[in-house]
Order: sequence, then C-alpha cells, then structure tokens
Amino acid sequence: MERSALKIALDNIVLGSKFTKAASEFKERAPGRNALVLGGTGEVGREVIKHLMASDAFDKVTVFTRRPIEYTGAHSEKLVQKSVEFENTEQLERDFAGHSHAFCCLGTTRAKSGADGFYKVDHDYVVNSAKACKTANVEHYSICSSAGADKNSMFLYTKTKGQAEDEIQAMGFPRVSIFRPAMLMCDRDESRLLEKVATYPIKFLSKLIPGMLAIPTSTVAWTMVDNAFSAPKKTPLNEAFSNSEMLKYFNEAQKEQ
Repeated sequence: MERSALKIALDNIVLGSKFTKAASEFKERAPGRNALVLGGTGEVGREVIKHLMASDAFDKVTVFTRRPIEYTGAHSEKLVQKSVEFENTEQLERDFAGHSHAFCCLGTTRAKSGADGFYKVDHDYVVNSAKACKTANVEHYSICSSAGADKNSMFLYTKTKGQAEDEIQAMGFPRVSIFRPAMLMCDRDESRLLEKVATYPIKFLSKLIPGMLAIPTSTVAWTMVDNAFSAPKKTPLNEAFSNSEMLKYFNEAQKEQ
C-alpha cells in the first residue's frame, strides 16, 4: 500500500544570525554545491531538510526516500526527491554523483524492525550508502549516530552504531562528521507509548543535568547543517560531536543574537 506523503513546512525553525551568516559565507566560498539526505522522513532527517532548505546554501537538495515528501517553504525549486533501494549499490553510486555533501539520518529501532531488521538499516544500509557516497566523490559525509556508540559494546544498538561509525571513518572521505545525540526530543508521527512516558522524567532530569540525557531533533539538525558550512582546518578530517557539545554549540550561537 502506498504511503501518504510526509508534510514538511518551514515553521517553528530557529536559525539565528550565526547560522545565516555561515550559510552565506559558505555559498560564496563554495558555490555550486549539492547536498543529499538519507533518512529524510525520520525525525532528525526532516529537520535536516528544513534547515538545508532554509539556508539556501546549496544549489540542490536531493532527498532519497521511499516515502514521498510534500514540502512547503522557501526555495522549493531546489528540492529533488528520488526513490531509493539501498541494496542496489551501483544505482546509489549513479544517483549520488554530483553531490558534494551527504547527510545520513537513517535509523530504526529493534522494537519496530526486530534485531535483524535493525542491523540491516542501521549498519548495512548506512554503510552501503556511505560506500556509494565515497565512490561518487562526496566531500563531506555527516551522520547522525548515537550517544554511547562503541563497536565493542555489549548492547546491539550502541554496538551497531559504533561498527558503522568505524567503517565509515576508514573509507577515506575528505571529511566525516559524526553526531551522537542522546534521547531525541520531538513529536513523533508514530505512537511509541513507552517513549512518550519516558519523555516526562527525561525532560525534568535534563534541567538538573543539562546536556547529558536528551536533545531536540531540531538542535541536532541545526548543528549538522551549520557544521557543514565551516571550512575544515585540515583534510582528511574525522570529527565527532557529543550530545552536550551539540547543545552547547547551539545555545552559544543563539546567545550571539
């Protein structure tokens, strides 16, 4: 059965003067750049799309998805949608060609997809798409991973995330940026009762120990996109940002208004 279109609108988005200035400088310094988004219908992915479109920094933003998107907002002529099959590496390579930046927000849960399904998405699809990006000469690969990612972890979730991170960093991209959020705060399309129940104490505890337990999906996306505007001091560069670092980076930028 065909899935209904995901509606994305540029509402309730906070950019700030630092973000808009960085976007403008990036566009002047590196004109003609194109971005691709993987996992654009997820909670972080849709926020990445919003921030990319609002920035007007890229000539084209291509969203690879199995679910159609209905976007309303600025620069809609720059948004391109393409269906994707992550098992078809050769097709991925052809489709990714001509893009300079990749934003990977692919992910599912063990509860939703089972252990095998989770590993297939969060490792196989992520690594396959990264390999295709490398072959297509993508310059900067950014990925939303997870707090605690560790290939030696005893837990499937963090172990899988860590394995994917290590394999991507070993591919030889000019630049890899890894973002490791803790619990994501958002209004999900899907109803996850336990997650909703857990949200309330998490919000309370986050005020007591800020930066450790949770982060808004919009803040993760803001950090991923803003980071892409910066010029690396050296290449190749592998960098990672923790939950607290992303929150600090965003909050300090907003204070500069």
